[in-house]
Amino acid sequence: MLKRKQILLVVLLAVLSLTVGVGMRFYSLLNPEPDTIRENVAYDEATGAINFLIVGVDKVPGEEANRSDTIAFVSVDIDDRVIRLLSLPRDTRVQIPDHGWQKLNHAFAYGGIELLQKTVINYLGVPVQYYVIVNYENFPELVDLIGGVDMYVPKALRYNDRAGNLHIDIPSGTQHMDGKTALGYVRFRHDALGDIGRVERQQAFLKAVFTKIKEPAMWSRTPQLIRKALQMIKTNLSTTQALQLAAYFKDIPPDSTIFATLPGRAAYISGISYWVGDLSATSRILTAVPDTGNSSDNGANEQNLQNVAELARQITHPVRILNGCGKGGLGTEVSTLLQTIGIDVANVGNAGHFDYRSSIVEYPADQGKTNEPEALALARLCGLPESRVRQITDGKNVTIIIGHDYFNVLRTLGGDNSR
Repeated sequence: MLKRKQILLVVLLAVLSLTVGVGMRFYSLLNPEPDTIRENVAYDEATGAINFLIVGVDKVPGEEANRSDTIAFVSVDIDDRVIRLLSLPRDTRVQIPDHGWQKLNHAFAYGGIELLQKTVINYLGVPVQYYVIVNYENFPELVDLIGGVDMYVPKALRYNDRAGNLHIDIPSGTQHMDGKTALGYVRFRHDALGDIGRVERQQAFLKAVFTKIKEPAMWSRTPQLIRKALQMIKTNLSTTQALQLAAYFKDIPPDSTIFATLPGRAAYISGISYWVGDLSATSRILTAVPDTGNSSDNGANEQNLQNVAELARQITHPVRILNGCGKGGLGTEVSTLLQTIGIDVANVGNAGHFDYRSSIVEYPADQGKTNEPEALALARLCGLPESRVRQITDGKNVTIIIGHDYFNVLRTLGGDNSR
């Protein structure tokens, strides 16, 4: 009898030990400390950061390879509990190994996530340990998995592409977005801001997602959500790593999260429009702290981007471009630069003569209330003073006539003025 009790006691202790061990491990996963995280994930020993690529891919009809439509670099500072997200415009000019100078989104089409990862590592000069690839086909289901998000939409977003089976119709105002609506929101880029505007919306959406997953009601479902999400994405994170990092994210306050877009400028090089990044300013973003990041040079760069975006928003009608100095290809170059920042161009042509010493902007008098503000905005975008804006009696488009000071206009718009 005594022997049987001893056996039962040993079994009970064994079960209790196992239960405590599992419980402690589960607790450490849901309440990770920096040292615990370092035991389970790869990180940059020089900075103590875990770096990711978040990639949104889209299948283009008629093309064999998927394209990386959205690319973001995320760095998580383990000790200081800071998240830095840097959106990389898909037109960013980079050197792709074995392919030369190209747009960044071409890397994924050429060699998948491995080549994209290698390209970003070379470009930013920092290691990238992990990646998360979200296919747009699965994106709505992922959003619905967390119950959607609440978003404020400043203006209505409408676009129809029957060939690509893309239909977006999102009214303005505050609304609750399900997965289908959210997909249209993050993909829309058919307004005056083009791809830069889409990057802004994608960052706003990610902020809303971060806010949602921090809710107590969501946290109780995190293990289940992580398992389901991992079935719908492609990543080199294990379930344990993903769960531990998700638990770590929930304790990071909103003001310790830095969102930024790759600093730089639009440029027209060898007949192709690019986004040319400013790597010095980028380096400062990747080391910025939340309290001072907005006052750094990056803050000035971000403000410049916002100024350009605001001016572009004011130009709601197509503009006309006339070559007033005779320089070959100038009108087309200015047209491409304006379209890069989201301004529609009605037509490009030659002025009545090529003796315009200075560039000017003209607008028709019969629609002065509408066209004068757009003409002033266009002049500011091109670096021209208000005195160069003139009212004319005929015509229907705001028009910029490029004079012999074209190099100033190109420099302001970010073009190649070295020729």
